[in-house]
Amino acid sequence: MQIRVEVLPRVFLKHTYLTYDDIRTAWTNALSARTREFGPPDIIAAAGVDTKGRMIEMLGIKIEDDMVVIYHAMKLTQKMARELAL
Repeated sequence: MQIRVEVLPRVFLKHTYLTYDDIRTAWTNALSARTREFGPPDIIAAAGVDTKGRMIEMLGIKIEDDMVVIYHAMKLTQKMARELAL
């Protein structure tokens, strides 16, 4: 099943070095992901390699079985790397 990825425009305002293709590629090819179960909605934390070979951390909310909305994306930090056991 193909997962549809929606990226909120605010991500690109803060991190101008990222493109939609970078984030979609990183999400689709995530090396590690986990669900943060703080309450509805569940937030998915993930890290993957973008189109330029950079490790990108992302936070998204699963809207439907085949769709996720990403509201945070940036170069992978040590904090997120630890959370995802990378």
